[in-house]
Amino acid sequence: MESIAINGGKVYADGYLIEANVLVEDGKIRTITKEDVKGDIIVKAEGRLVLPGAIDVHAHINDPGYLYREDFESASRAALMGGMTTFVEMPLVKDIDDEASFLERKEMGERASYIDFGIHAGFMREKNYTRIEELSKIGLKTFKVFTCRPFRALDEHIIRMFEASRKTGSMLLFHAEDEAILDYYFEKYSERRDQLCVHDARPADAEALAIEKVATYAKLTGGKAHIVHLSSRLGVEAIISAKKSGVDISSETCPHYLVFTKKDAEKLGPYLKMAPSLKEEKDRLALWEALEKGYVEMVTTDHAPGTKEEKNIGYSDPWKAWGGVPGVATMFPVLFTYGYMKGLISLSSLVKAVSANPARRFGIEGKGFIAVGYDADIIIVDPYKEIKFDGSKVYKVGWSPYDGMSMRGFPEHVISGGEIAVQDYEFVKKTRGKFVYQKPS
Repeated sequence: MESIAINGGKVYADGYLIEANVLVEDGKIRTITKEDVKGDIIVKAEGRLVLPGAIDVHAHINDPGYLYREDFESASRAALMGGMTTFVEMPLVKDIDDEASFLERKEMGERASYIDFGIHAGFMREKNYTRIEELSKIGLKTFKVFTCRPFRALDEHIIRMFEASRKTGSMLLFHAEDEAILDYYFEKYSERRDQLCVHDARPADAEALAIEKVATYAKLTGGKAHIVHLSSRLGVEAIISAKKSGVDISSETCPHYLVFTKKDAEKLGPYLKMAPSLKEEKDRLALWEALEKGYVEMVTTDHAPGTKEEKNIGYSDPWKAWGGVPGVATMFPVLFTYGYMKGLISLSSLVKAVSANPARRFGIEGKGFIAVGYDADIIIVDPYKEIKFDGSKVYKVGWSPYDGMSMRGFPEHVISGGEIAVQDYEFVKKTRGKFVYQKPS
Protein backbone atom coordinates (compact mmCIF):
# COMPACT_ATOMS: atom_id res chain seq x y z
CA MET A 1 0.00 0.00 0.00
CA GLU A 2 1.38 3.42 -0.98
CA SER A 3 2.14 5.95 1.74
CA ILE A 4 0.30 9.28 1.65
CA ALA A 5 1.56 12.66 2.83
CA ILE A 6 -1.10 15.30 3.55
CA ASN A 7 0.68 18.62 3.63
CA GLY A 8 -0.30 22.17 4.52
CA GLY A 9 -3.79 21.66 5.90
CA LYS A 10 -5.53 22.58 9.14
CA VAL A 11 -5.81 19.26 10.95
CA TYR A 12 -8.48 18.56 13.54
CA ALA A 13 -6.61 16.72 16.29
CA ASP A 14 -7.03 16.64 20.07
CA GLY A 15 -10.11 18.81 19.78
CA TYR A 16 -8.42 21.67 17.93
CA LEU A 17 -7.50 22.78 14.43
CA ILE A 18 -3.74 22.86 14.08
CA GLU A 19 -1.49 23.56 11.12
CA ALA A 20 0.20 20.23 10.59
CA ASN A 21 1.20 17.56 8.11
CA VAL A 22 -0.02 13.98 8.29
CA LEU A 23 1.76 10.82 7.12
CA VAL A 24 -0.30 7.73 6.33
CA GLU A 25 1.39 4.34 6.06
CA ASP A 26 -0.06 0.82 5.85
CA GLY A 27 -3.58 2.06 6.40
CA LYS A 28 -2.74 3.90 9.63
CA ILE A 29 -1.93 7.44 10.71
CA ARG A 30 1.82 7.32 11.45
CA THR A 31 2.78 10.93 12.04
CA ILE A 32 1.14 14.27 12.79
CA THR A 33 3.79 16.96 12.76
CA LYS A 34 4.64 20.50 11.81
CA GLU A 35 7.72 19.13 10.06
CA ASP A 36 7.66 18.22 6.37
CA VAL A 37 6.55 14.68 5.60
CA LYS A 38 7.09 12.72 2.40
CA GLY A 39 5.04 9.91 0.92
CA ASP A 40 4.51 7.99 -2.28
CA ILE A 41 1.43 10.17 -2.83
CA ILE A 42 1.40 13.88 -1.96
CA VAL A 43 -1.93 15.54 -1.14
CA LYS A 44 -1.72 19.32 -1.05
CA ALA A 45 -4.13 20.57 1.60
CA GLU A 46 -3.38 24.29 1.82
CA GLY A 47 -6.53 26.19 2.79
CA ARG A 48 -8.31 22.90 3.52
CA LEU A 49 -9.69 21.29 6.66
CA VAL A 50 -8.29 17.83 7.43
CA LEU A 51 -10.93 15.97 9.43
CA PRO A 52 -11.74 12.42 10.53
CA GLY A 53 -14.07 10.54 8.20
CA ALA A 54 -17.73 10.45 9.17
CA ILE A 55 -19.26 7.39 10.82
CA ASP A 56 -22.94 6.52 10.37
CA VAL A 57 -24.20 4.05 12.96
CA HIS A 58 -27.71 3.82 11.49
CA ALA A 59 -28.02 3.02 7.79
CA HIS A 60 -30.37 0.57 6.04
CA ILE A 61 -28.05 -0.61 3.29
CA ASN A 62 -28.48 -4.09 1.98
CA ASP A 63 -31.72 -5.89 2.77
CA PRO A 64 -31.75 -8.97 0.48
CA GLY A 65 -35.36 -8.28 -0.51
CA TYR A 66 -34.79 -4.70 -1.59
CA LEU A 67 -31.53 -4.67 -3.50
CA TYR A 68 -33.19 -2.71 -6.31
CA ARG A 69 -33.14 0.25 -3.90
CA GLU A 70 -29.68 -0.04 -2.39
CA ASP A 71 -26.79 -2.43 -1.79
CA PHE A 72 -23.40 -2.34 -0.12
CA GLU A 73 -21.58 -1.33 -3.30
CA SER A 74 -23.87 1.52 -4.34
CA ALA A 75 -24.32 2.84 -0.80
CA SER A 76 -20.64 2.77 0.13
CA ARG A 77 -19.71 4.56 -3.07
CA ALA A 78 -22.28 7.28 -2.34
CA ALA A 79 -21.11 7.47 1.27
CA LEU A 80 -17.52 8.13 0.27
CA MET A 81 -18.58 10.99 -1.98
CA GLY A 82 -20.03 12.68 1.10
CA GLY A 83 -17.09 12.02 3.40
CA MET A 84 -18.40 8.93 5.18
CA THR A 85 -15.79 6.22 5.74
CA THR A 86 -17.65 3.78 8.03
CA PHE A 87 -21.29 2.79 8.40
CA VAL A 88 -23.22 0.27 10.43
CA GLU A 89 -25.89 -1.75 8.66
CA MET A 90 -29.31 -1.69 10.33
CA PRO A 91 -31.91 -4.35 9.49
CA LEU A 92 -34.66 -3.02 7.23
CA VAL A 93 -37.24 -5.80 6.93
CA LYS A 94 -35.38 -9.10 7.15
CA ASP A 95 -34.26 -9.81 10.72
CA ILE A 96 -30.62 -10.29 11.65
CA ASP A 97 -31.24 -12.45 14.69
CA ASP A 98 -29.16 -15.61 14.38
CA GLU A 99 -25.69 -16.63 13.25
CA ALA A 100 -26.80 -17.56 9.74
CA SER A 101 -28.47 -14.22 9.01
CA PHE A 102 -25.51 -12.35 10.50
CA LEU A 103 -22.95 -14.25 8.42
CA GLU A 104 -25.03 -13.80 5.26
CA ARG A 105 -25.07 -10.01 5.70
CA LYS A 106 -21.42 -9.87 6.77
CA GLU A 107 -20.29 -11.80 3.69
CA MET A 108 -22.36 -9.56 1.42
CA GLY A 109 -20.63 -6.52 2.88
CA GLU A 110 -17.16 -8.00 2.63
CA ARG A 111 -17.73 -8.73 -1.06
CA ALA A 112 -19.16 -5.36 -2.00
CA SER A 113 -18.61 -2.50 0.46
CA TYR A 114 -15.94 0.06 -0.39
CA ILE A 115 -15.83 1.22 3.24
CA ASP A 116 -15.57 -0.47 6.62
CA PHE A 117 -18.90 -1.57 8.02
CA GLY A 118 -20.56 -3.03 11.08
CA ILE A 119 -23.89 -4.78 11.65
CA HIS A 120 -26.65 -4.32 14.22
CA ALA A 121 -28.77 -7.27 15.29
CA GLY A 122 -32.56 -7.06 15.24
CA PHE A 123 -35.36 -6.66 15.23
CA MET A 124 -35.68 -8.06 18.75
CA ARG A 125 -39.20 -8.85 19.92
CA GLU A 126 -41.32 -11.71 21.23
CA LYS A 127 -40.10 -14.31 18.76
CA ASN A 128 -36.36 -13.76 19.30
CA TYR A 129 -35.67 -11.62 22.37
CA THR A 130 -34.08 -14.54 24.22
CA ARG A 131 -31.21 -14.73 21.68
CA ILE A 132 -29.24 -11.75 22.94
CA GLU A 133 -26.81 -13.92 24.87
CA GLU A 134 -26.06 -16.28 21.98
CA LEU A 135 -25.74 -13.39 19.51
CA SER A 136 -23.36 -11.61 21.88
CA LYS A 137 -21.10 -14.66 21.82
CA ILE A 138 -20.55 -14.27 18.08
CA GLY A 139 -19.69 -10.59 18.49
CA LEU A 140 -23.01 -8.82 17.98
CA LYS A 141 -23.36 -6.26 20.76
CA THR A 142 -26.01 -3.82 19.51
CA PHE A 143 -29.68 -4.78 19.20
CA LYS A 144 -32.47 -2.82 17.49
CA VAL A 145 -35.83 -2.73 19.27
CA PHE A 146 -39.13 -1.10 18.32
CA THR A 147 -41.56 0.19 20.93
CA CYS A 148 -44.24 0.39 18.21
CA ARG A 149 -45.29 -1.01 14.85
CA PRO A 150 -44.20 -2.73 12.67
CA PHE A 151 -41.79 -4.78 14.84
CA ARG A 152 -43.09 -3.89 18.28
CA ALA A 153 -41.56 -5.51 21.36
CA LEU A 154 -43.79 -5.74 24.43
CA ASP A 155 -42.73 -3.91 27.56
CA GLU A 156 -42.17 -7.08 29.58
CA HIS A 157 -39.80 -8.35 26.88
CA ILE A 158 -37.93 -5.04 26.76
CA ILE A 159 -37.16 -5.30 30.48
CA ARG A 160 -35.78 -8.81 29.98
CA MET A 161 -33.75 -7.64 27.00
CA PHE A 162 -32.20 -4.91 29.13
CA GLU A 163 -31.24 -7.47 31.74
CA ALA A 164 -29.66 -9.73 29.11
CA SER A 165 -27.85 -6.82 27.47
CA ARG A 166 -26.41 -5.70 30.81
CA LYS A 167 -25.01 -9.17 31.46
CA THR A 168 -23.40 -9.36 28.03
CA GLY A 169 -22.06 -5.80 27.75
CA SER A 170 -24.48 -5.06 24.94
CA MET A 171 -26.65 -2.04 24.13
CA LEU A 172 -30.29 -1.76 23.02
CA LEU A 173 -31.18 0.71 20.26
CA PHE A 174 -34.75 1.98 20.26
CA HIS A 175 -37.14 3.28 17.68
CA ALA A 176 -39.07 5.15 20.36
CA GLU A 177 -42.71 5.97 19.66
CA ASP A 178 -45.61 4.94 21.86
CA GLU A 179 -47.88 2.40 20.15
CA ALA A 180 -51.10 3.48 21.91
CA ILE A 181 -50.67 7.08 20.77
CA LEU A 182 -49.92 5.97 17.21
CA ASP A 183 -52.99 3.72 17.24
CA TYR A 184 -55.14 6.63 18.31
CA TYR A 185 -53.91 9.04 15.65
CA PHE A 186 -53.68 6.52 12.81
CA GLU A 187 -57.36 5.77 13.33
CA LYS A 188 -58.28 9.42 13.85
CA TYR A 189 -56.59 10.56 10.62
CA SER A 190 -57.20 7.44 8.51
CA GLU A 191 -59.51 9.25 6.08
CA ARG A 192 -57.14 12.14 5.44
CA ARG A 193 -55.16 12.24 2.20
CA ASP A 194 -53.30 15.54 2.56
CA GLN A 195 -49.52 15.34 2.73
CA LEU A 196 -49.36 16.29 6.41
CA CYS A 197 -51.57 13.44 7.63
CA VAL A 198 -48.65 11.01 8.03
CA HIS A 199 -46.71 13.63 9.99
CA ASP A 200 -49.57 14.67 12.26
CA ALA A 201 -50.21 11.00 13.06
CA ARG A 202 -46.79 10.64 14.74
CA PRO A 203 -46.75 13.47 17.32
CA ALA A 204 -43.84 14.43 19.54
CA ASP A 205 -45.73 13.17 22.59
CA ALA A 206 -45.46 9.62 21.25
CA GLU A 207 -41.69 9.94 21.04
CA ALA A 208 -41.30 11.50 24.48
CA LEU A 209 -43.48 8.93 26.25
CA ALA A 210 -41.64 6.00 24.68
CA ILE A 211 -38.26 7.48 25.68
CA GLU A 212 -39.46 7.95 29.26
CA LYS A 213 -40.53 4.31 29.45
CA VAL A 214 -37.30 3.03 27.90
CA ALA A 215 -35.27 5.19 30.29
CA THR A 216 -37.17 3.82 33.27
CA TYR A 217 -36.51 0.23 32.22
CA ALA A 218 -32.83 1.00 31.61
CA LYS A 219 -32.51 2.55 35.04
CA LEU A 220 -34.24 -0.38 36.76
CA THR A 221 -32.01 -2.97 35.09
CA GLY A 222 -28.74 -1.05 34.72
CA GLY A 223 -28.82 -1.50 30.95
CA LYS A 224 -27.51 0.74 28.18
CA ALA A 225 -30.02 2.50 25.91
CA HIS A 226 -29.60 4.42 22.69
CA ILE A 227 -32.49 6.32 21.10
CA VAL A 228 -32.36 6.39 17.31
CA HIS A 229 -33.54 9.18 14.98
CA LEU A 230 -34.65 11.67 17.65
CA SER A 231 -37.06 14.13 16.04
CA SER A 232 -38.57 16.49 18.62
CA ARG A 233 -38.04 19.02 21.39
CA LEU A 234 -40.09 16.85 23.76
CA GLY A 235 -37.83 13.94 22.90
CA VAL A 236 -34.77 16.02 23.75
CA GLU A 237 -36.32 17.00 27.08
CA ALA A 238 -37.01 13.34 27.88
CA ILE A 239 -33.37 12.47 27.10
CA ILE A 240 -32.06 15.28 29.32
CA SER A 241 -34.34 14.20 32.17
CA ALA A 242 -33.14 10.59 31.87
CA LYS A 243 -29.49 11.64 31.89
CA LYS A 244 -30.02 13.76 35.00
CA SER A 245 -31.55 10.75 36.77
CA GLY A 246 -28.47 8.66 36.05
CA VAL A 247 -29.67 6.55 33.12
CA ASP A 248 -26.98 5.23 30.75
CA ILE A 249 -28.66 6.64 27.65
CA SER A 250 -27.46 8.25 24.43
CA SER A 251 -29.23 9.43 21.30
CA GLU A 252 -28.90 10.42 17.68
CA THR A 253 -30.79 12.71 15.38
CA CYS A 254 -30.76 12.86 11.56
CA PRO A 255 -29.99 15.58 9.01
CA HIS A 256 -33.59 15.67 7.75
CA TYR A 257 -34.87 16.63 11.21
CA LEU A 258 -32.26 19.40 11.34
CA VAL A 259 -33.17 20.90 7.95
CA PHE A 260 -36.81 20.18 7.20
CA THR A 261 -40.07 20.65 9.09
CA LYS A 262 -43.45 19.23 8.22
CA LYS A 263 -44.22 22.44 6.32
CA ASP A 264 -41.67 21.30 3.74
CA ALA A 265 -43.80 18.20 3.18
CA GLU A 266 -46.45 20.46 1.67
CA LYS A 267 -43.98 20.99 -1.18
CA LEU A 268 -42.04 17.72 -1.35
CA GLY A 269 -44.94 15.51 -0.31
CA PRO A 270 -44.19 11.78 0.01
CA TYR A 271 -40.49 12.40 -0.66
CA LEU A 272 -40.33 13.60 2.94
CA LYS A 273 -42.35 10.79 4.45
CA MET A 274 -40.37 9.05 7.19
CA ALA A 275 -40.77 7.62 10.68
CA PRO A 276 -40.62 9.34 13.09
CA SER A 277 -42.23 12.16 11.18
CA LEU A 278 -41.06 15.71 10.64
CA LYS A 279 -42.07 18.15 13.35
CA GLU A 280 -42.18 21.94 13.85
CA GLU A 281 -39.56 24.68 13.60
CA LYS A 282 -39.19 24.72 17.40
CA ASP A 283 -38.25 21.05 17.25
CA ARG A 284 -35.68 21.60 14.52
CA LEU A 285 -33.96 24.35 16.50
CA ALA A 286 -34.10 22.35 19.74
CA LEU A 287 -32.22 19.51 18.04
CA TRP A 288 -29.46 21.83 16.87
CA GLU A 289 -29.15 23.27 20.38
CA ALA A 290 -29.02 19.78 21.89
CA LEU A 291 -26.23 18.80 19.50
CA GLU A 292 -24.19 21.88 20.37
CA LYS A 293 -24.65 21.33 24.11
CA GLY A 294 -23.94 17.60 23.86
CA TYR A 295 -27.32 16.38 25.10
CA VAL A 296 -27.72 14.59 21.76
CA GLU A 297 -24.38 12.96 21.03
CA MET A 298 -24.47 12.11 17.36
CA VAL A 299 -26.05 12.38 13.94
CA THR A 300 -26.92 9.42 11.71
CA THR A 301 -28.67 9.16 8.37
CA ASP A 302 -31.35 6.50 8.90
CA HIS A 303 -30.58 5.99 5.20
CA ALA A 304 -33.59 4.10 3.79
CA PRO A 305 -34.17 4.99 0.14
CA GLY A 306 -37.25 4.06 -1.81
CA THR A 307 -37.75 4.34 -5.55
CA LYS A 308 -39.59 7.24 -7.12
CA GLU A 309 -42.45 4.88 -7.90
CA GLU A 310 -42.66 3.85 -4.24
CA LYS A 311 -42.74 7.51 -3.26
CA ASN A 312 -45.05 8.84 -6.00
CA ILE A 313 -47.92 6.63 -4.90
CA GLY A 314 -48.07 8.91 -1.88
CA TYR A 315 -49.44 11.80 -3.89
CA SER A 316 -52.79 10.02 -4.08
CA ASP A 317 -52.48 8.17 -0.78
CA PRO A 318 -49.70 9.25 1.62
CA TRP A 319 -50.32 6.21 3.83
CA LYS A 320 -49.12 3.88 1.06
CA ALA A 321 -45.86 5.69 0.23
CA TRP A 322 -42.55 4.21 1.32
CA GLY A 323 -41.26 5.95 4.43
CA GLY A 324 -37.59 6.80 4.26
CA VAL A 325 -34.99 8.97 2.53
CA PRO A 326 -31.45 8.46 1.20
CA GLY A 327 -28.78 10.28 3.15
CA VAL A 328 -25.29 8.74 3.24
CA ALA A 329 -23.89 11.11 0.60
CA THR A 330 -25.14 14.28 2.26
CA MET A 331 -24.89 13.83 6.06
CA PHE A 332 -21.61 15.72 6.49
CA PRO A 333 -22.28 18.46 3.90
CA VAL A 334 -25.74 19.13 5.37
CA LEU A 335 -24.34 19.53 8.87
CA PHE A 336 -21.43 21.61 7.62
CA THR A 337 -23.67 23.92 5.58
CA TYR A 338 -26.77 24.27 7.74
CA GLY A 339 -25.13 23.86 11.12
CA TYR A 340 -21.52 24.97 11.18
CA MET A 341 -21.67 27.63 8.46
CA LYS A 342 -24.80 29.14 10.04
CA GLY A 343 -23.30 29.21 13.50
CA LEU A 344 -25.69 26.67 15.03
CA ILE A 345 -22.88 24.30 15.99
CA SER A 346 -19.13 24.61 16.29
CA LEU A 347 -16.73 22.61 14.16
CA SER A 348 -15.79 20.70 17.31
CA SER A 349 -19.43 19.74 17.94
CA LEU A 350 -19.80 18.70 14.31
CA VAL A 351 -16.75 16.42 14.40
CA LYS A 352 -17.87 14.90 17.69
CA ALA A 353 -21.37 14.25 16.35
CA VAL A 354 -20.30 12.48 13.16
CA SER A 355 -16.98 10.89 14.14
CA ALA A 356 -15.74 10.86 17.73
CA ASN A 357 -18.97 10.18 19.62
CA PRO A 358 -20.30 7.33 17.47
CA ALA A 359 -16.87 5.69 17.59
CA ARG A 360 -16.76 5.99 21.38
CA ARG A 361 -20.33 5.04 22.25
CA PHE A 362 -20.48 2.10 19.85
CA GLY A 363 -16.92 1.00 20.56
CA ILE A 364 -15.65 1.11 16.98
CA GLU A 365 -11.95 0.80 17.65
CA GLY A 366 -9.35 2.81 15.78
CA LYS A 367 -11.84 5.25 14.27
CA GLY A 368 -13.35 8.67 14.84
CA PHE A 369 -10.13 10.61 15.43
CA ILE A 370 -7.05 11.85 13.63
CA ALA A 371 -4.45 10.43 15.98
CA VAL A 372 -1.28 8.40 15.62
CA GLY A 373 -2.08 4.69 15.34
CA TYR A 374 -5.69 5.20 14.28
CA ASP A 375 -7.14 4.04 10.97
CA ALA A 376 -6.38 6.45 8.15
CA ASP A 377 -9.99 7.48 7.47
CA ILE A 378 -9.59 11.14 6.60
CA ILE A 379 -11.52 13.75 4.63
CA ILE A 380 -10.04 16.93 3.17
CA VAL A 381 -12.53 19.75 2.77
CA ASP A 382 -12.36 23.10 1.02
CA PRO A 383 -14.68 25.08 3.33
CA TYR A 384 -15.60 27.57 0.59
CA LYS A 385 -16.34 25.13 -2.24
CA GLU A 386 -20.06 25.01 -2.97
CA ILE A 387 -21.64 22.15 -4.90
CA LYS A 388 -25.23 21.79 -6.07
CA PHE A 389 -26.32 18.30 -5.12
CA ASP A 390 -27.86 15.94 -7.66
CA GLY A 391 -29.02 12.62 -6.25
CA SER A 392 -29.50 11.14 -9.72
CA LYS A 393 -25.70 11.03 -10.07
CA VAL A 394 -25.09 9.46 -6.66
CA TYR A 395 -27.90 7.17 -5.49
CA LYS A 396 -29.24 3.96 -6.93
CA VAL A 397 -32.80 5.29 -6.55
CA GLY A 398 -31.83 8.47 -8.41
CA TRP A 399 -33.13 11.15 -6.05
CA SER A 400 -32.56 12.97 -2.77
CA PRO A 401 -34.61 15.45 -0.72
CA TYR A 402 -31.56 17.72 -1.04
CA ASP A 403 -31.63 17.76 -4.84
CA GLY A 404 -30.86 21.22 -6.18
CA MET A 405 -29.54 22.50 -2.85
CA SER A 406 -26.09 24.09 -2.92
CA MET A 407 -23.93 22.93 -0.02
CA ARG A 408 -20.42 23.20 1.28
CA GLY A 409 -18.51 20.41 2.98
CA PHE A 410 -18.30 17.86 0.17
CA PRO A 411 -14.77 16.45 0.47
CA GLU A 412 -12.23 17.25 -2.21
CA HIS A 413 -10.29 14.15 -1.20
CA VAL A 414 -11.21 11.14 0.93
CA ILE A 415 -8.75 8.64 2.35
CA SER A 416 -10.39 5.40 3.44
CA GLY A 417 -8.35 2.68 5.12
CA GLY A 418 -5.17 4.40 4.01
CA GLU A 419 -6.18 4.48 0.34
CA ILE A 420 -7.26 7.41 -1.80
CA ALA A 421 -10.99 6.85 -2.29
CA VAL A 422 -12.11 10.23 -3.64
CA GLN A 423 -9.71 12.48 -5.55
CA ASP A 424 -10.65 15.94 -6.79
CA TYR A 425 -14.32 15.12 -6.04
CA GLU A 426 -14.19 11.97 -8.16
CA PHE A 427 -14.59 8.39 -6.91
CA VAL A 428 -11.42 6.34 -7.48
CA LYS A 429 -11.37 3.59 -4.82
CA LYS A 430 -10.64 0.03 -5.96
CA THR A 431 -10.37 -2.13 -2.84
CA ARG A 432 -13.09 -3.19 -0.41
CA GLY A 433 -13.61 -2.32 3.22
CA LYS A 434 -13.58 -4.69 6.17
CA PHE A 435 -16.06 -5.72 8.84
CA VAL A 436 -15.67 -4.02 12.21
CA TYR A 437 -17.05 -5.29 15.50
CA GLN A 438 -18.65 -2.96 18.03
CA LYS A 439 -18.05 -2.90 21.77
CA PRO A 440 -20.49 -0.38 23.29
CA SER A 441 -19.06 1.81 26.04
